[in-house]
Amino acid sequence: MADSSWDSVKQQCLSLSKVSGVTPHSACVHKPGQNKLSEHKFKKIFDEKEKKNAEKVILSLSELRGINLPELENGEIYFFCTAIFDNDEVKSSMEKSNYNSSLVKGQFLLQHYTLEFGEEIVLNIPENSNFVRCYVSCITVTETDGKRNIKLEGIGYTDPYKIKECHIYPYARCKLNTAVGAQETQGTLKMCVKCVEGTYPAVVKETEPFNVIESFKKKYEN
Repeated sequence: MADSSWDSVKQQCLSLSKVSGVTPHSACVHKPGQNKLSEHKFKKIFDEKEKKNAEKVILSLSELRGINLPELENGEIYFFCTAIFDNDEVKSSMEKSNYNSSLVKGQFLLQHYTLEFGEEIVLNIPENSNFVRCYVSCITVTETDGKRNIKLEGIGYTDPYKIKECHIYPYARCKLNTAVGAQETQGTLKMCVKCVEGTYPAVVKETEPFNVIESFKKKYEN
């Protein structure tokens, strides 16, 4: 091929690399007579891109916004998140201490409740589990005729995140799906999900029996 023809091919490859994200070095900038990538090198490139099996999942919880519940005039409301694997029941997941976030008091702003979690739920991925969701609930505390009432309600849950392979889902604002029996929610949860190997330096807390109502009473009523 003449030099002018080679220069033309090179320019086409450079243009293609800008579109595809492949660098000219790895795309097709080889002059006639140069050795092309061997089968071994191609295999190595693909092997490096193979996904590794994930053993831990980290739910990094940020902002909860747009919770369209009526403002409590004589009481307080607290929100928390629970990790739900596959089709596990919400109740059974809530009964595991490390599956839940802390309770955070909501603030009523612009006709909606809003708050910042600023924490992580770190768990070992159960065997044969394929995905995880984050379920948002609230606890309301009101007083009627001098009597304190505590109520637990579901708000909504995120779409599922696949957890079989190591992957990082960057922070995004997730529209919540309305929980069964709950008022239709407009809420969003900003979060990041990391599916990592077991050696990743994130501590998994010990699982203990847990009752969110009793825990709330001990922490906020004493």
